Amino acid sequence: MFDQMKDMGKLLKQAKEMRSKMKDVQKQLKKTTVTGRDNKNWVEVVLTGELDCTSVQITANEAFDPKNKSELEKSLLQAFNNAAKASKEIASKQLSEVSGGMNIPGLT
Repeated sequence: MFDQMKDMGKLLKQAKEMRSKMKDVQKQLKKTTVTGRDNKNWVEVVLTGELDCTSVQITANEAFDPKNKSELEKSLLQAFNNAAKASKEIASKQLSEVSGGMNIPGLT
């Protein structure tokens, strides 16, 4: 019985350590930024590791031509999705390091 209590105490300690490390990762992700661009290099989107958009830049003058409206919309979408993918990959890698590679639902 005492061995089980000892093991339970060890598990609780590990859980507290993991929670502390998770909070550190969350702080890091808030500070982390990733940039996504479209294939035409018309648009650049910057997101945090928590997927908050901090910047959108239209870098090509031809993007402002009314004839290119749908292309600009596609470029915005593509740039955002590229940045989101990069952000998710960084978050997943950092959380995986904390969890020891365990696949914990809702974290990765």
